[in-house]
Amino acid sequence: MEDLLLANMTSLCDSEDNATTDQNWTAECSTSRRHGAPAIDNMTWTLVVVDGIILSIGLIGNILVIYVVARYARMKTATNVYILNLSIADSLFLVGMPMIMTTALLRRWVFGAVLCHVFYALTSINMFTGAFTLTLMSADRLAAVWYPVTSARYRTPSLAAAAAALAWVTSGAVMSPVVLYAEHLTRPALSDSEPPTYSCVVNWPAEKSLTAARAYVGYTVAVGFLLPVSGVCVCYALLVARLRSTRRHLNSVTSKRHPIARRSVTCFVAIIIAVFIGCWLPYWCFQVRRYYSVVKNSL
Repeated sequence: MEDLLLANMTSLCDSEDNATTDQNWTAECSTSRRHGAPAIDNMTWTLVVVDGIILSIGLIGNILVIYVVARYARMKTATNVYILNLSIADSLFLVGMPMIMTTALLRRWVFGAVLCHVFYALTSINMFTGAFTLTLMSADRLAAVWYPVTSARYRTPSLAAAAAALAWVTSGAVMSPVVLYAEHLTRPALSDSEPPTYSCVVNWPAEKSLTAARAYVGYTVAVGFLLPVSGVCVCYALLVARLRSTRRHLNSVTSKRHPIARRSVTCFVAIIIAVFIGCWLPYWCFQVRRYYSVVKNSL
């Protein structure tokens, strides 16, 4: 979740006792202030370029998915509704990426107080929406394989859309602390001739900022990653068991085309979920290690 990385980055020059502050970055911020311009290292430029590539490819791909699913009636299936929901969530995150890139280069927030709250609302909520949607997709595949006839009445585009909407509402409730504690803070100018600068941060309660930050990381790891991934793994374990035990029966009762189509969709969803886990697992490991290292060093 790059919004947490942005929170770390934009809060570095604000407070030395902030839970996300790193001493090396703080020293660099102080040096850059004294010289009047932020020092941009090669790693920052590399990340900005990579983010730009992701932004370009991601927007094109997601816009095409949204157009195809919305345009053609035969594409309006329960599975495609979930894929459409994923594309919308990804697109909303990509909209915020220019703000991340700009803030990484300037080391300050230049988009104002309103966009600060909008940014955190969009980037934090859609992260959990993606995880919850993948869990819904796995449950949908499980129902399609275990109960191919009886589940057909429930696996409709309208019910899938309602489930996707519920995923957004649940994500908003789960991520409400980020939105509530997001603040547009003013950094004091170094001299009267210089204008003040601003940062957009998640400002946890000052009395227990370290405890709140640590609790939040554990909370988001559990709810936004471990629980959805556990649900996905359970669904696919049951799905594989069912496919193995009923393969002969399916081939004898239904036509050859339907089992092949069903297995193709199942494999496609499995690939999406595998990519999700592969992309997010390193990030969550990094976040847990980073925050608990801060806790260890503060003791």
